[in-house]
Amino acid sequence: MQRNWVKAIIALSILGIIFGWVRHADARGEQEALQLLNTVRPYMAAEQQVTLKYTGYYGACSGKVSSLLPTGLKLSRAFDIAQVNVLGESNGHPVYKVQAGVTGGAVVSLTVASPEGQHGCYVVLRLDASEEAEQAEWLKWQEEAGDALKRLGIQGQWNVMVQGYVNEQEQEQARHNGAEELVSQLARDFKGSIVEGYSDSSTISRSVATDEFQTSVQSGNHKVNLQLALHQESTTGQWRLTAGTPVITMEY
Repeated sequence: MQRNWVKAIIALSILGIIFGWVRHADARGEQEALQLLNTVRPYMAAEQQVTLKYTGYYGACSGKVSSLLPTGLKLSRAFDIAQVNVLGESNGHPVYKVQAGVTGGAVVSLTVASPEGQHGCYVVLRLDASEEAEQAEWLKWQEEAGDALKRLGIQGQWNVMVQGYVNEQEQEQARHNGAEELVSQLARDFKGSIVEGYSDSSTISRSVATDEFQTSVQSGNHKVNLQLALHQESTTGQWRLTAGTPVITMEY
């Protein structure tokens, strides 16, 4: 059940890109990343994983494999990422994909695909940073990447996520008051209202509408700006918290 819910959220985020995300890359991307992190981190233990992901369309691949490699090489140079001279494969389809470490201990990856029936190249630029990575460095990377995206005319949106175990104090509160209250408290911290939800024996996921974030996707009749999820590990009983704006596009 959890796997199906994750797939649904990923599909929702992809549809948001195809039919138009709410805004383009600008300085608000960095501001919203900090707002998400600063609000969620007090609930988390020290070990956290942060993901910044930008998705959009670029150029005119027109579904042609021959366009992938030159486009990927051009974008690698634009984002100052090491280049590869051969295409890889994802789900039976050719893709250009490269991954490299960057200053501050984070890892950056670039993926370029050419979906059938789509005129542009599908581009995903992603940074993954652990707690040991320097926050100032990867925020600087996001700002510089945003400038490069503007110059290239790649229109899309930042997807920001943070994941980590709930700290001991909040674990204790969850045992006494229920994990549902923890998610509700987080929604209140973001001055938001819960508009959708899913729960099973080990997972609580809530979609939140809030004016604190301008990024959003449309889900049915609801505008979603933020998704919060708690998952309890079967072996340790610990709760793992994941937060993402506008949605979570990683397994929680």
